[in-house]
Amino acid sequence: MKKLIITPALSLLLAFSTATIADEPLYTVTNGNEVDEQTFNGFRLHRNFCARCHGTFSEGMAGPNLAHSLNRITKEEFVDTVTNGKMGQIGMMPPWSHVPQVMEGMDAIYSYLRARADGALGEVRPVLAK
Repeated sequence: MKKLIITPALSLLLAFSTATIADEPLYTVTNGNEVDEQTFNGFRLHRNFCARCHGTFSEGMAGPNLAHSLNRITKEEFVDTVTNGKMGQIGMMPPWSHVPQVMEGMDAIYSYLRARADGALGEVRPVLAK
């Protein structure tokens, strides 16, 4: 049986790595509409693929208000719905699993919508923070 020896340096490295990953915020919003790169890319993807049903700022149109919906579902449910689609009470959301930009940008879209759902970002056009 092999033993794993954890030296003080290794344990410090592991502790720092885990804490850093866990403590990183999903988004950063300053001055009301200045956002980090991932959140800005999420807005751009949302505008290109989601806004026609969910509204420019995900305030809801034919599809539900995602700024409210994200307070009722988990990230896993969000990913499943975007990937596989969903039948709703009135209509249906199509699956996006065949669109590489959406699948590759899922975390960015979620960051943008999470900022909206948390109230950190209002119904404003975000700009990339400098």
